[in-house]
Amino acid sequence: MSGDVLATPVARRRKALWISLAVAAVVALGAITAYGVAASGGGGSAPDAGSGGGAGSDTSASTSPTPAPSPTVTATPAPAAPPTVDGELDDDAALVTVETALAAPISTVGTSEDLAVLLKDVAVDAYAAEIEAQWQELVSQGWTITGEPTLVSSDVTAVDAEADPATAEITACIDSSAVAILDANGDRIGDESATMPRALHLFTLVQGDDDIWRIASHSFPNDPTC
Repeated sequence: MSGDVLATPVARRRKALWISLAVAAVVALGAITAYGVAASGGGGSAPDAGSGGGAGSDTSASTSPTPAPSPTVTATPAPAAPPTVDGELDDDAALVTVETALAAPISTVGTSEDLAVLLKDVAVDAYAAEIEAQWQELVSQGWTITGEPTLVSSDVTAVDAEADPATAEITACIDSSAVAILDANGDRIGDESATMPRALHLFTLVQGDDDIWRIASHSFPNDPTC
């Protein structure tokens, strides 16, 4: 009875809201952990040059404030999926690859440099840009993500070992029923009844020179039910 249910205006609005939640769920699979920036040293106040000391005051003895050191990136790369034989990716390895990539916590990384370090072994190209856009939205709006989606299944639909780099197409069913996006006040964003708890996601993976597969792009099929 699903028919053309996604064609109605109400259904399109529900789908749009679901996509917003589902994409956030994808990039937040696993615990949402803070990868911060540790700024050592603080800008102490400059010496008080305006106090009216006596004639014996030795202003030449005052020292210039030492510039605060640059923040140190403390994020560590998300664990990479195990490498596979060049140009090969079976269903089991694909499931591990997608799970590993989606487990990268991005909710509160401190800087874009942190994010790049975090994602270096799991995301590239358009997918890395998608995750960065999601991270920027979370940071700018003060939103947080709670709950963990579940990767129900993952199937390899195509592998091109002759491409440079080798590519693979993956269809994954993800259950995000436990995921919620909260605003700065801790209130849920969106109507829970307007979301689809399980949905299909399409991933394109590329294999690096280190034989590790990384997600390069992400989209949804016309019918995302699973």
